[in-house]
Amino acid sequence: MPFMFIAGSLPLDFTNTVSWHTGPEPYDHLQTAQDLADWAGQAAIPAPVGTPDTLAAARALREALFCTFLAVANESSPESGDLELVNGHLRVAMGHAQLTPDLAWGWDDESSPDVVLWTIARQGADLLASPDLRAVSVCQADNCGWLFLDRRHLRRWCTKEGCGNRAKAARHYQRVKARREAGTSSQDDG
Repeated sequence: MPFMFIAGSLPLDFTNTVSWHTGPEPYDHLQTAQDLADWAGQAAIPAPVGTPDTLAAARALREALFCTFLAVANESSPESGDLELVNGHLRVAMGHAQLTPDLAWGWDDESSPDVVLWTIARQGADLLASPDLRAVSVCQADNCGWLFLDRRHLRRWCTKEGCGNRAKAARHYQRVKARREAGTSSQDDG
């Protein structure tokens, strides 16, 4: 399954593996460990298929990051429990971090399925501690909940083609409905 990478930040794209996150019926696109490996591959994180425990840890990290970034987007303080979970993953990740010969970040065990967790934890912490944190925004569509970076503070929707188009169609429907109702009431008056 192709995943969408629209957030401008890998940790935010990871949180967006749940659709309708803030709605009554969120949908988790990471149903299996293979789904997690597929997402990692599409994100250019070379991680083999993990175990159900890897998937459970990834989901917990994703939810903690989502809640933390959502709080920031809503100008609130993150919950301490979410930060503790992210910090726990970060401590493990940094225990495996190393510089590669080309002076980039890498991991001491590139064959571990946990590489995806380490990468997301480190990049998530980097974003949380960066000036770009002020640019984290949440899609304005009801119940969408997808997060993205909006450095110019002009973006309203996760995508124009998805939530933006639905909002435009809904506004059009309301205008047409209002015109019909206005026409019906003026005919009733006559």
